[in-house]
Amino acid sequence: MDKNYFFKLLIGFINASIIIIFILFFLKNFLVYKGPTKIIYIKEGSSNIQIAELLEKEKIVPNKDIFYLYTQLKGKTLKAGYYKIETGYSLSDIWRILSEGKEIYFKFTIIPGETLLDIGEKLEREGFIKDKNDFYEFVFNEKNVKRYGLIGSSFEGYFPPETYHLSKSRSKDINYLVKAFLKVFRKKYLVYKEEAEVKLGKLGLDFYDAMIIASMVEKETSIPKERPLIAGVIIRRLQKGMLLQIDPTVIYGLKVKGLWNGKLNRENMQILTEYNTYMIKGLPPTPICSFTVDSLKAVINYKETPFLYYFSPNGKNHIFSNSYEEHKFKINKYKGSNGKK
Repeated sequence: MDKNYFFKLLIGFINASIIIIFILFFLKNFLVYKGPTKIIYIKEGSSNIQIAELLEKEKIVPNKDIFYLYTQLKGKTLKAGYYKIETGYSLSDIWRILSEGKEIYFKFTIIPGETLLDIGEKLEREGFIKDKNDFYEFVFNEKNVKRYGLIGSSFEGYFPPETYHLSKSRSKDINYLVKAFLKVFRKKYLVYKEEAEVKLGKLGLDFYDAMIIASMVEKETSIPKERPLIAGVIIRRLQKGMLLQIDPTVIYGLKVKGLWNGKLNRENMQILTEYNTYMIKGLPPTPICSFTVDSLKAVINYKETPFLYYFSPNGKNHIFSNSYEEHKFKINKYKGSNGKK
């Protein structure tokens, strides 16, 4: 090969490299976003040029072609997701978070006592899913429950109350949400399985039964010292073959069937659902809500007492009784002391 030709080729390559380095240095250090903090959403399947167009439209970069050129020189495909663009980000900063997929995560909180129906509504309202009905179709499907190695006809009770940090770009996949919720369940709840089955096994109850009772305790009281007492009443009534007669189970059954009108009365208490513990003996088929670890521990360490009945005079604390006669007497006494008939 001609030495002069090789020398010219080498010089050309060096000059081109210098130009590329200069361009990269300029783009990296001198094109800085000066606007307010923005959250952008890059759709799945977006090409680099489409992303560049979005950034120009949002006035994050001055020119789509400049950003596209930078991405081509860097040679990486940008990733879908939600991203926070801060004031002072250079073009290089923007490219880095998009190429590394450093998307932002959004808080999602499940409150103790919320049901799958509540969770689905909240997921839709906060933009984690498009249609709550798709969520319901998945979580009330027994086949999906079994696919995760769980028991029960739905995922009710398996999604613990907790503040989660979720990706909105991935949350459209229900499996992503289920895995996030079950990770907490397995870490914080499943560790009590062996203890529950040792302590409750002699009563013919297993861990899933403990979950069901814990959900009822969660709905019945928010007072810590009452939880083991109410768990004890439920277990004692089960052992005696009595109807549990717990209002929240009736309400849950009506909600699942789409029959809940917002008020519990004699008429809808007589509607037969598999959750109506005024009409069917034994535990309901699944938990009726999310519940705290404290409620689960209260069931495992339930308080043995002679109590079989309780009522709340103020919607908060409860008064307990050994017999139905005593129970009625205390209710009438409370009504009399408050001028009620």
